[in-house]
Amino acid sequence: MATFVHLTSHRNLPGIRRGGIGFVKQDGWRPDRIYALPVTREFNIAHQWLRELRRTGSGTIAGVYFRIPDDEIVAVSHYNGAPVEMRAAEAVALMLAAEQRDPAAARVADKASNAVQRGRALPSSPEGFQVAIARPIAKSEILRFKMLPQVTGWRYMPGANGNAPCGCICCEKGNWGIRKLERRLEADEAAGRTPKFQLFGRDEASFARVERMKGRLAKQP
Repeated sequence: MATFVHLTSHRNLPGIRRGGIGFVKQDGWRPDRIYALPVTREFNIAHQWLRELRRTGSGTIAGVYFRIPDDEIVAVSHYNGAPVEMRAAEAVALMLAAEQRDPAAARVADKASNAVQRGRALPSSPEGFQVAIARPIAKSEILRFKMLPQVTGWRYMPGANGNAPCGCICCEKGNWGIRKLERRLEADEAAGRTPKFQLFGRDEASFARVERMKGRLAKQP
């Protein structure tokens, strides 16, 4: 039996305790899949999606550990790549092998690989993988629940730590922290400093409309 961990908001735990892990419709995820990763030796690799899930406003993230048969077919993919079907035991073996590699060096090798860039091969870096299971997980298959350290994993994309944050209004609209980025950019420009990032989308008509609305609201008593 292969052991996997599914990361979810703590708010979902009561329902999962009652009826197992069901399908949930969410932006960026197929509503007919359960997403998880094999539980392997490296805690940070198995739980690497935690900080990215928190960034979407899911609150405190918990781990739901479950087992499925070794020969059950699952779909393994990189977050921006095509899925590859294999048995659950093979997915575990794939992650065990991948986590032996240095993530930084593996990312460099993946960028230089035409096969990886064109989607003909899975990346060698253990970061960014996901496993999709095309059925709900029954209550009887769940082993345990665990509250996790909330600082595990990467945000935005693997290797993003240390890089300038994304300042794309189109992508980040409504996300937590975008107004803080706007204020930082405005302060740098007012002081004559060169900003550390660009706030893309400021030349769009929609951005100008929002700025006019904010100006009118500021004038109201």
